[in-house]
Amino acid sequence: MNCLKATLLSISAILSATAALATDVYMTRDKDGNVTFSDQPSQGSEAHKVKELPSMPAFVAPQAPQEPEQQEEPVVEYTSLGIISPTDETTIPTGAAGSLTVNGVLSPGLQPGHTIQLLNNDVVIDKSTTTRFKLEYMDRGEHRLQLRVIDKQDQTLIESNTVTVYVKRASVGR
Repeated sequence: MNCLKATLLSISAILSATAALATDVYMTRDKDGNVTFSDQPSQGSEAHKVKELPSMPAFVAPQAPQEPEQQEEPVVEYTSLGIISPTDETTIPTGAAGSLTVNGVLSPGLQPGHTIQLLNNDVVIDKSTTTRFKLEYMDRGEHRLQLRVIDKQDQTLIESNTVTVYVKRASVGR
């Protein structure tokens, strides 16, 4: 709104100045020497030459405050990521119903905007911001588990060792 007012004032001043330049001005003096200016000639008046008004640079409205530039996140290099349990070549017995908890360790800790993925046989099966994953009802057979840290653009930053787990489950034969 302030910018609009300033623009209107500027336009008004320009139009007034243009009108003043286009008008003839006449000057007369009374018997006491007082000067009177008029746009109408009178007896004994002299044409007065109007000098061009000094010009001012255009008004520059202040710009709206800009949002602070988003600073790039500091580059964090993870030094290690590993699965600490289960251990490699672990067998999950039939009575466990395919339930398993995967625990990992990450150094340094997970940074904002990063995510930890759990992969089973090279397929992402879960995502979290912790290194602990609870798996239930896993199919019988061999499972290669791995953890991976990704950034906001889904770029892999570090991967853990692969741990192979064997799940035994009862099957119904026909």
